[in-house]
Amino acid sequence: MNIERYKPKVNSFHYQAKEDYEEYETNFKIHITPLRIAYPADQDNTSTLGIRLDFDMVFEEFVISGSLGQVNLFKDRRIESQEDLTKEELDELLMPLFLLVKRLTYEVSEIALDEPGVTVQFDQINNQPMENVNGEEG
Repeated sequence: MNIERYKPKVNSFHYQAKEDYEEYETNFKIHITPLRIAYPADQDNTSTLGIRLDFDMVFEEFVISGSLGQVNLFKDRRIESQEDLTKEELDELLMPLFLLVKRLTYEVSEIALDEPGVTVQFDQINNQPMENVNGEEG
């Protein structure tokens, strides 16, 4: 893919200590929006996609939630909907957002818990988070 990526944006990120009386659920929602931009005639085969990841992740002691986004410019390729992307292409587009979630979770949990941060590893098959509390950043 010939992609120009814009800087990922953290729209919101929230850390919350778990309460015994609350019920929590891990949830990921991916939104892909083709952005309608008028391109010059020589760039007619260009597309711009907005990608947003909304998430809630439940851990032993806390819950995090947030919304991240990124704009991607596809050169020499017309994309009208998510169906125009393969699973591998979608995974590649989402990777910067998942890496940002991983980093934010590690840093914030390290500060909030005053111990080594929680490292999240995303299973590539179904993007389900797995908690790793070994203190390793990554």
